[in-house]
Amino acid sequence: MPNILITGVTSCESRGVEALVRSLATALTVAADTTVIVLTQTPDLDAEALAGSGADCTADPFVVSRSWATMRPVETEQHRRERASRLVKHADLVLATGGDLHTSDYGVSTSYLAVLDRAHKLGVPTAMVGQSVGPFTDPAEQTAFTATAARLDLLTVRETTTLAYLTGELVLPADQVVLSADPAFLLQPSGTDRTAQLLADAGLDPVQEYVCLAPSRGVTRYSTVTDAQHLDALTRLADTLWRVRRRPLVLVPHCHDSREHNDDRLLAWQIAARLPNVPVHVLDGAGTGAADYKAVLGGAELVISERLHASIGALSSGTPAVALGHSPKFHGVLADTYGPAVPSADVHRDIADFTADPAAAEHLARLDTAKLHDHLATRLPTQVALATADIARVRALLNS
Repeated sequence: MPNILITGVTSCESRGVEALVRSLATALTVAADTTVIVLTQTPDLDAEALAGSGADCTADPFVVSRSWATMRPVETEQHRRERASRLVKHADLVLATGGDLHTSDYGVSTSYLAVLDRAHKLGVPTAMVGQSVGPFTDPAEQTAFTATAARLDLLTVRETTTLAYLTGELVLPADQVVLSADPAFLLQPSGTDRTAQLLADAGLDPVQEYVCLAPSRGVTRYSTVTDAQHLDALTRLADTLWRVRRRPLVLVPHCHDSREHNDDRLLAWQIAARLPNVPVHVLDGAGTGAADYKAVLGGAELVISERLHASIGALSSGTPAVALGHSPKFHGVLADTYGPAVPSADVHRDIADFTADPAAAEHLARLDTAKLHDHLATRLPTQVALATADIARVRALLNS
C-alpha cells in the first residue's frame, strides 16, 4: 500500500492551502490502496477541512510553529523526534506542496526542507510539485534550497518566472525542472445548490450578477504599504467597482486565520462598514471551504484578489481575475495563465504600486471582462493539462 507524506503545509485556515492539499490528496487517493498523510500545524482543523479528500492529518514533527502551538497536541521533544522518524521510515514518497514557501519573504524555507533531506538520507523518494521559488535574499536559505532541490526525484514549478529563476540564478539543470501549473487548477467546486445557498446567506439574490473582491489582511506585512493606506485603497476600489459596473460586490475572505494579523474576515468587514451605500456582501460563514469559494468566485463577472489562490479559483473556472500581489509568484501565475496576448499590467499589479496610483481602481473596474473570458477559454485547458500531468508524474514515481 503506497504511503505518501505531504509536507509544505501550514494550515487550512488559509483556503489556498486547503485548495492545494485537497486537489493533490483527492487525485492521489483515487487508487483505493494509496494512503496520504498531511503534515500540518493545525491537524484537527485540517482533518475537518479536508474531509472527503482521502487525507489523514498529523501535527508536523519537522516544523513547529509557535504561533499555532495551541492547535497542536502537546508532546515531548523525544516523542516528536521518534514520530518524525517513524513517519519518514514508513513513507514511500515525501511530496512537498506549499506554493511559495521557498522564498525569503516568510523566513521558513529551510525548516520545510528538513523532512525532504531526512527522506533522501533514508532512500525514500522525494518530490516538489507546483512550486513558486524565490527570490532568496539570504544566501544561506538559497544554498539550503539548492542543495535539497538538486537531490529531488521530481521538481515541478507552476510558472515560467520560477523556471527561469531555478535554471538561471540557481543554476539547476534545465532537464531537472519541469514546468507545470498549480495543483488547485484541479479543485472541484461546490455544486450549484450549495453555491446558491452561500450567496443567499450572504444576502445576495443567487440569480444576480456580481463582482468579487478577495482582500488580504496579511499583505501589508510583505510590502511598504501601511494598513491604513491599504484599507483606503481597497475601499476606493470597491466603491469604483460599484460605480462603474453596477454589480453587487461579494467580499471573499480567503483566509480565516486564528491569528488576527492574517484574518481576512476582519478586513472584509472593515471595507463593508465604510460603504453603507454600496451593496456589499461578506462571504465569511463558518464552514466555508475552498470548494465553496471556488464556486462563488467562478460565478462572478470579475474577480480582483490579493490572495493568489482566490485568483486561481476564478481562473480555473474560466472567470477573469486580476491579482494585486507582493511577490513574483502573482505575476508568474497570472502571466502564464493568460499568456502573452494579455498585457500583464491589465491582470496583475504590485500592491504598493496599486495603492499609490489613484487611477488604478478605475482602470481595473473598466476591464473588458468579456474579452478576457473568451481568451481564458482558449488558455485554461493547457493549465489543467499541466496540473494533471503532475499527478501522473507522482504516480509514476511511486510505481518506479
